[in-house]
Amino acid sequence: MKYLNSLKSKTKNQSSAKDHLKYRNYIRDIVLGANDALVSIFALVIGVVGGGLSSYDIFIAGIAGTVAGAISMAIGEYISTKSQEQIYDAEKRREKEHIKHFFEDEKEELKEMYAKKGFSGELLEQIVDTIASDADVMLKVMMEEEFGIKEEERRNPYVAMIFVFIAFLIGSLLPVLPFAFITNATTAGLIATIGSILGLFTVGVIKSHLAETNWIIGGGENALLGLAAGIITFLIGTILTTPIL
Repeated sequence: MKYLNSLKSKTKNQSSAKDHLKYRNYIRDIVLGANDALVSIFALVIGVVGGGLSSYDIFIAGIAGTVAGAISMAIGEYISTKSQEQIYDAEKRREKEHIKHFFEDEKEELKEMYAKKGFSGELLEQIVDTIASDADVMLKVMMEEEFGIKEEERRNPYVAMIFVFIAFLIGSLLPVLPFAFITNATTAGLIATIGSILGLFTVGVIKSHLAETNWIIGGGENALLGLAAGIITFLIGTILTTPIL
């Protein structure tokens, strides 16, 4: 009976679940935006350092890269999230029509799903009948079981876009700001490197915490990957500005 009652309570409490997950669903966007900024803008400015430009020139390049990157990430996230939402809505409309016009077939499909979960006999019949007695519950369960889509995990494309845009701008501060205050490009590059690596390590720790994995490995891996990107662009900048003869 506890299982049966939970089936309806899940839908009835959906609004409270949405409130709880309202911003939690956007953590991915924040982490993605900040991490991408730390890697790409750090690699950009360090590559220009390798090219021998002045701090002012590097700062201008960093600002241009930051604005371009933030806009690109925001647009990309908007289009991606909007596409996901449109696909979800289309599947939901299709499933709703199936339940309306092919109710018995959908009910049988529901029975097969829960039979695979280990339910059988009278309990299986009770579960299926309980779900099928409420059209909203049945639609929600079918969307979750058949497509792995949960209503409370949906994201607003405009909100996702804003979070990514802001996170990218904030993440870019560590590699760019030193060139605004330090005239020696090499010194500014060293400080930008230290700040960016620490920032990448922190983001890696956050990702590990969310995924419940080893934070040292997660932070270290993220930092090393970002450092590798910086070394590659620095070498490219140095090679391109070194006379062949």
